[in-house]
Amino acid sequence: MSRSPRKFPPPSLRLLHPRATPGFTLIELLTVVAIIGILAAIIIPTTSGARVAANKARTRTQFSQWGTAFEAFRQEYGTYPQLYPNGAQKLVNQNATTQLTGTHLFHDILAGKRRDGSALTGATTGNPLPAITQNSRRINFVNFTDADFVLAADVTAGRNTNAQLNFIRDAFSNTSIAVVADSNLDGVINGRDASPFPTVTVAGGTATIRPTTVVTTAVTGGIHAGVIFYCAPPGATTENDLIMSWK
Repeated sequence: MSRSPRKFPPPSLRLLHPRATPGFTLIELLTVVAIIGILAAIIIPTTSGARVAANKARTRTQFSQWGTAFEAFRQEYGTYPQLYPNGAQKLVNQNATTQLTGTHLFHDILAGKRRDGSALTGATTGNPLPAITQNSRRINFVNFTDADFVLAADVTAGRNTNAQLNFIRDAFSNTSIAVVADSNLDGVINGRDASPFPTVTVAGGTATIRPTTVVTTAVTGGIHAGVIFYCAPPGATTENDLIMSWK
């Protein structure tokens, strides 16, 4: 028995009754948007917190490398690098110029060369003594990388100013970094080495902080270390917020 051919409605009728296309209702769309908003509220702060934690860890790594270089310098020359005259602020970028061919006492002493790679030259006397005198053998105690310096890209992005170009910075692009060495080689950093301890500027701001209770300024007691570093990350308000090499 043969089947009769299947009959379809003429094209004109099919256009009047198009097949329904599945899609989202307004309520479903609003629900999706709400879920995305909740996830973003959870993920974004977590990502930001992870970035801050990573920068703190990287800054502590910088402090560790610099501290190791200080100890190697002492083993070689019998004393720690002298970065400042008595009574002056004790900051990594003190006695520094922005020109790569200029002097940066902290860098030049520890690297045994200028920031542009050229040999140490110039006067051999001063207070403090120039790098060419302190590191007379031009020994490279630490390898600085671009990540340790303020670059033109940092200035363009607004993280730093031209006045800080080629200065040493932490992972937060902050150039306000304190360094205090054991000046009398008694194995303890205290009031004999810094009184008071230098202030540092909070990254991305203008407020300043310095250790008071976490580092005793008394002659007795103190931190058992050859050199200490500290700086203030973004949002720091008290000394306990400082990134400290000894904690």
